[in-house]
Amino acid sequence: MPDPRRLYRRITESTLPTRVIAHLSVVGLVLAASFVGFGGRGGTDGAGPTSDPGFIALISQARGAAGPTINQDPITFDTEALNEEQDALDRGAPAGIPGTPLPTPVPVDPDATPLPAPGSGVGGTAGSSGLSTRGSAGAPAAGSLLWPVPAGSISQYYHAGHLALDIAAPYGSIVVAANAGTVTWAGWRNNGGGNVIAIDHGNGMQTVYNHLGSIWVGVGQYVGAGQGIGAVGCTGMCTGPHVHFEVIVNGVIDNPLRYL
Repeated sequence: MPDPRRLYRRITESTLPTRVIAHLSVVGLVLAASFVGFGGRGGTDGAGPTSDPGFIALISQARGAAGPTINQDPITFDTEALNEEQDALDRGAPAGIPGTPLPTPVPVDPDATPLPAPGSGVGGTAGSSGLSTRGSAGAPAAGSLLWPVPAGSISQYYHAGHLALDIAAPYGSIVVAANAGTVTWAGWRNNGGGNVIAIDHGNGMQTVYNHLGSIWVGVGQYVGAGQGIGAVGCTGMCTGPHVHFEVIVNGVIDNPLRYL
């Protein structure tokens, strides 16, 4: 009587030719899927064999058997948020210690009586005109400028990467004109200076006061040496209340300590 186990063994066991054919079929499907994938990268206009849904399903199954797929979803950026952040940087938004209130701007008094014009012998610390001693003989002498923030102290000196003198002081501290002259700028600047005052002292010398909390003078107004022109603040690009004090001689920014 034949052994029934040999009958089942013949049905379940595959022969060598059967296994070879099965392996070659799998390899062929994988190669076909790879070639189709490379061809599809050149364009996805729907023309060609990749537009057949059944063929696409077959390729997907072959790729799934070969290994995991990588999510190729495009990366998107929130351009509106990026533009808003750039606009805030361009405007030079006020910065300071969190929770510290900004000083209240003081409006310019249009009825204020201007000081005497240069040459009247009133005001100034460097000659009868109140202007810098700079002339044909050379640069202004040391001590020709007053300390612009009486209650302040130096927090950063003039150097190659910082063409100014930073003078730190509490919010609202008075800022005075370093010498007599005419105000050429009094307002906001988008270069990070915030509230800025610029004064022309004549003979090629100018002084510039940045990051002010409030402005007390107007363009065209003549101010005397030591006259209050504004208050210390932290407007524009800054990290704490101070005045970024610049001295410009004949169009070149110079070290303020040469003249203070």
